Amino acid sequence: MHDAITLGVPVLAIFFGILLNQRGLGELKADLKGDIHRLESKIGRLQADLHEFKRELGRHEVRLDNLESKRA
Repeated sequence: MHDAITLGVPVLAIFFGILLNQRGLGELKADLKGDIHRLESKIGRLQADLHEFKRELGRHEVRLDNLESKRA
């Protein structure tokens, strides 16, 4: 009986630790998915801003070309 308690308590503690660790991994996965979603949305906004910047830059280049042609 003493051997069963000596071996049983640590084994139960290990199983309980594994169970808690699995639940923690699930929460970590959910947090990472949320972080990835937020990063993807930020990247999308940055790409839209970059596209707008390039469009504005093109308009300014056209205006500069027009000014340079008037000077010449």
